[in-house]
Parts: sequence; structure tokens; C-alpha cells
Amino acid sequence: MNRRTHIAVAVLVLSALILTGFVAAQSKDELKAGQYTAKVKAIVCGGCGPLIQKTLANFKELEAVTVDQKASSVQFTVKKDATVKLTELQKALDAAANRMGMGADYTLSAVTPK
Repeated sequence: MNRRTHIAVAVLVLSALILTGFVAAQSKDELKAGQYTAKVKAIVCGGCGPLIQKTLANFKELEAVTVDQKASSVQFTVKKDATVKLTELQKALDAAANRMGMGADYTLSAVTPK
């Protein structure tokens, strides 16, 4: 192969790697149908659990939202044939935590399918 061919192959391989990484990054944000559990950073009072539950229940893609205050976790189900962006859930939870105040931090982590 000549130099131009090597460069063209390298550009194609690099493009494929970048595209693969972009698609993988996009799909990490998207939760598909199924049951999930996640840790919540700081549930600070008895009002936090109901507020988290109400906030997530407002998403039409979700159902069966439950909060375990002692375990600082939340469980929810993404409805069949639905998807939801984790960033959108987090945005709503951040706004709810700001309204609650008192050090509440509803940042989700360890979001895993059940």
C-alpha cells in the first residue's frame, strides 16, 4: 500500500472508532424498557422520599416508582416500548432537590437493571 492508502485506512478506522464511542455514549444515557434500581446521594428528611417518587412519577415513560429512604435508593420501571434519558430524570431530580433544600442531593448513581 502507498502512503495515501495508509492514510485513508487510518482515517476510516479512526472515524469508525469515534462513531462507535459516540453511539455508546448516547446509549448510556438512554434507559430502555425494564426495571431499574439506583442509589440516591442524600435523602435528608422524611419529605425527600415522597418528593423523589412524585418527581419521577411525572415521567409518562415510568411506572412503579418506589423510594427506600433507609437504603437511599429508588426503584422504577421504564414502560414497555418506552425509553427515557437519564439526564432528563436527573435534571428533574436536581430541581426537586433544590426546592427541598436542607442539603438534599438526589443525584442518581449505580443505575442498574434488575
